[in-house]
Amino acid sequence: MKKQIIFLLACILFTTISFSQDLNALKAEIQKTYDATIALNYDKILDYTYPKLYKFIPRDKMKEALIATFNGTDEMKVKILAVDPNFNYGEIKTIDDQKICLVKHNLSMELTLKETLEEEDVEMMIDLLKSTMETEDITFDKEKTTFKINKIATMIAISDELTNNQWRFLNKDKENKLMAMLLNKKVVKELGL
Repeated sequence: MKKQIIFLLACILFTTISFSQDLNALKAEIQKTYDATIALNYDKILDYTYPKLYKFIPRDKMKEALIATFNGTDEMKVKILAVDPNFNYGEIKTIDDQKICLVKHNLSMELTLKETLEEEDVEMMIDLLKSTMETEDITFDKEKTTFKINKIATMIAISDELTNNQWRFLNKDKENKLMAMLLNKKVVKELGL
């Protein structure tokens, strides 16, 4: 009986230490990802992206899309604002050979349009942004033709053989189309995506 108790305590201790190390590594990697995003370090952002994505969208095309989004196009420009992300970590789950964690965080951004909008177009854009961004916290600065969007975003942290057991990230998309392509059905189901 004594051996069983010692064995049980050893298992609990090992699990606690292992979880703590995983969580600490996750916290460090997600902070680096956030910092790279705020600094618009495109190569670092792509380094921290779950690499399976590049089977569907080549890395250089992703970089071009990021540059176009944040440097602006003829119509608009997006700027991620530096805010306290206040990361909220879900349970680190081991599903098959992957460790996965949903991480919610504050996200604030500005969408600046290059042309002025009529009042009815502003309301239509606000409704559209509320729907696509899944938030009610959207304001419009008429003078700057800028929409400010505040939301709680969700990142999916993944550590597996493909990432050399380092934490890498995906942004959860509204319809979960990307998740269905990149994660197996069991993972999607267990995460409730």
